[in-house]
Amino acid sequence: MLHFLAKIFFLILLIFIYCEFIIYYFVLLGCSWSQLSKIDQDFTIPLSTDPNKKPLHVMLIADTHLMSSHETHWFNKLRRDWQMHRSLQSAIFLFEPQIIFVLGDLTNAGQSYSDYEWNKTIHRFQDLFSVPSNIRLYVLAGNHDIGFHSEVTDKNLKRFGESFQTSYARLLTIDDEINFVLINSMAFEGDQCRLCESADNELKEILNQLHDSTTRTKPVLLSHFPLYRLSEANCSKPSSTSLKSTIQYPTYREHYDVLSQEATKHLLTTIKPRLVFTAHTHRYCYIEHSYNDEKIIQEWTVPSFSWTNQDDPSFMLLSITTNNQRVSHCYLPRETTIFWSYAIGGFLVIFYLLFGGRRPVYLVMVDTSNHLNAIIMFVAEKRGLHNALCSSRIARPLSVKVDDWRLLMAPIRSVAVEVIDKGQLVCKQHREIVSIRTVKGPAQLQIASN
Repeated sequence: MLHFLAKIFFLILLIFIYCEFIIYYFVLLGCSWSQLSKIDQDFTIPLSTDPNKKPLHVMLIADTHLMSSHETHWFNKLRRDWQMHRSLQSAIFLFEPQIIFVLGDLTNAGQSYSDYEWNKTIHRFQDLFSVPSNIRLYVLAGNHDIGFHSEVTDKNLKRFGESFQTSYARLLTIDDEINFVLINSMAFEGDQCRLCESADNELKEILNQLHDSTTRTKPVLLSHFPLYRLSEANCSKPSSTSLKSTIQYPTYREHYDVLSQEATKHLLTTIKPRLVFTAHTHRYCYIEHSYNDEKIIQEWTVPSFSWTNQDDPSFMLLSITTNNQRVSHCYLPRETTIFWSYAIGGFLVIFYLLFGGRRPVYLVMVDTSNHLNAIIMFVAEKRGLHNALCSSRIARPLSVKVDDWRLLMAPIRSVAVEVIDKGQLVCKQHREIVSIRTVKGPAQLQIASN
């Protein structure tokens, strides 16, 4: 019995480990860092001074939407937290990125949190998205963290900046060769407000630094809001919403769904980025921009990293050098896939309980002591007054599998003790009546002569 229960426990544990750990590795193994192609190389930019230098590996995630305790049920929050934590740790183990960017909306409603709730959620974020010391993690502000442009308060802005050491615009230079410009999307509306003026001043300082820099490579622009586009209809690949026609794509609103046309033009013509990575829509999109007949500027919108927003979360991997780059789009396990994995695992456990292994058949058949009592007396009376019988003759017909009858010997013996105490049967060994409680070795049952 204990051996059988141990097997069931091990099977359930195996299902749990697969659904909560192994499946993340299986799914992520379908993704990899894209190999750089010489065809895509920008020959106007000189190669790195070190010919053996490997590409910089960057991981981009977005819209984690951590929920506070009062926004959802504790189990739902636990599931989504675990999904993102396990996804990140599995991706770090498999891909070993050097830098991770989180493109905003860390929280689900951080703009309205109290300081206590904010600090509690940020500590949770730091625990869930902890990275090894050799990996650098940078965070952008999203509208769910500090509010939309008209809702941003000095308190929220200061709170987010102190938590993640962010500013309106920031220049990040890696290995003195590759530049990233990180902007606070809510501060680039161009309406001459105090927020926008501060952002423009910081951006001008960054542009001066880039102009004085010895490197000729253009920067990568990172923003929470996408650059202006009318809808998802012009994305080069279908979004995960499986919308079938242009009519079904909602029209995006400037300042809320995407940056305004003016802000988009200002950023593209001043920064002149080589690539742009954005977020906010929760869906994948690749689109190309061009202003003043300049070179095509590629924009990737990074999908949500959380089951909170969609069934198939994902992220992106960027391999980049001074004059070349490639992007990979990597999917995480679907929530429905894990649900069905548990369902199939549960079916296998039930199947094994009913038909597999050595199990106590009397438990499955619900043979109560009264039922066994009647069976024992029926078989004994059939043998007759002068013929004894072994307990195995009772157990064998009751078993479903050939070897299961041995598991029935103990319960049959226990019921036989009760029947003998009532004087209905006697226990014999070598044709002599003996006590069933003390007898050792094989013994037989027989109808009592009185």
